[in-house]
Amino acid sequence: MTSQEGSALQKPRFSEEAAELAELRLAALRRAYPGWEIVCVTDLSVPVWYAALRATVTQRRRQAEVREKFMRFSAEALASELSVQVERLHSTRTRHTFTAP
Repeated sequence: MTSQEGSALQKPRFSEEAAELAELRLAALRRAYPGWEIVCVTDLSVPVWYAALRATVTQRRRQAEVREKFMRFSAEALASELSVQVERLHSTRTRHTFTAP
């Protein structure tokens, strides 16, 4: 194994401050988006943020381009995509019209 390969396989070292910040961001995302399972994997060369929808993706939701799972390389990018997905989910809700009896 070359030294370059060995360094690529080493576990990255994140500062305690960076780890605490990632934990805070993860907790904030989970509070803001309770309908999603959100995970941050930090033992790769760069942190990877994942989101998976807890609800079933129906045909109507697929047509609205709701995604069940996706990943991003920052908490901010994940939050941005979650916002888009929540808007798409809201657009699929049944709309009721009420008429006078």
